[in-house]
Amino acid sequence: MTDYRFARPGEEDDILDLINAVFSQKARPHDFARLIPKVYAHPGFSRFHAVAEADGRIRGTVAMLPIDIQMGGAILRGGYIGSVAVHPRFQHQGQMRALMGMEEARARELGLDFMALGGQRQRYEYFGFTKAGLGFSFSVNTANVRHALKDAAPMKLEPFPENGPDLDALYALYEAQPSRCLRPRELFYETLCSYNSMPWAMRDESGELAGYLTAINDDVTELVLRDEALLPGAIRAWMENRKGCTVHCPGWHVRRAAALNAFAENCRAADCQLIRVLNWENTLSAALAFRRETAPLPEGRRVIRVENAGTFALEVRGSETRVSPAGDQPDLCLKEKQAASLFFSPMTLLTIHDDPLLRCWLPLPLDIPVADEF
Repeated sequence: MTDYRFARPGEEDDILDLINAVFSQKARPHDFARLIPKVYAHPGFSRFHAVAEADGRIRGTVAMLPIDIQMGGAILRGGYIGSVAVHPRFQHQGQMRALMGMEEARARELGLDFMALGGQRQRYEYFGFTKAGLGFSFSVNTANVRHALKDAAPMKLEPFPENGPDLDALYALYEAQPSRCLRPRELFYETLCSYNSMPWAMRDESGELAGYLTAINDDVTELVLRDEALLPGAIRAWMENRKGCTVHCPGWHVRRAAALNAFAENCRAADCQLIRVLNWENTLSAALAFRRETAPLPEGRRVIRVENAGTFALEVRGSETRVSPAGDQPDLCLKEKQAASLFFSPMTLLTIHDDPLLRCWLPLPLDIPVADEF
């Protein structure tokens, strides 16, 4: 008999042993305390996990990590699903379905606005998740640097330690971004080190702190600057003694994307994760308002019905946006996954053919940096 419950204090070692063993069998060896130190290097992480217990031992687990996103003046409260693991001898017995259902129920009880995860698409579409989030990846090679960045102001890169003197200043730069995941100061460095990332501080010609980047091997996964004019120098410095790299840019950062596109060899746009929206009014309201902050939008109004969630009017009037429940005839009627794809997927640009207003408004921003994934 299998007992489904939320993990208790003191079960951390059993959970860590299970997820390390399951993921190590599927791929390369895993050590979650090193891979995700913001969670598994600290006591008490059992509180994030729903578990399946059989024969007196934990045989399956699904975890949900709180993740809040600041979008301009709004905060969206989310939960990121991770560490989905079932012992090989107990697979195909419905454990994952039961544990995912427990985490969704917990998310709704907590009043979360959305859930997110990474993983195989069809596996999680059964639970209401779908592809979403817009991000850009720019490929840079030595020819790009030699020809386009030869006059960029020199910058110096240096690894910074966990308790280095610049950490407060770098955290302040991160906090100044218009959109970001809310990271506790005490977990900032460990968050930057997630998934074997390496954080580097940057200094300008005068030695003044210019920002930081994080990288997995040669690829820049996060770049925060005190001034966007420093971007060419930052990329030039990173490319020293490298043949190439990829620079990732969030979809909302249109100025950064335009600057990278001016010299990068090529660009790819892709979805970032799978999401499930729980509170449509809050999520659409925050995302539409922030979309308006990053680019001018044409005025108009559209009414969208989302099955099992309600009917919502989206409005743009000058610099003001509004999302509210509506009782009038909807312009579109969509299932939940269809609605999430329409509003938040980059494929929106290819699928909306007969609505010029929505083509200008969408996709809305909802992407999560690699360091904040779980």
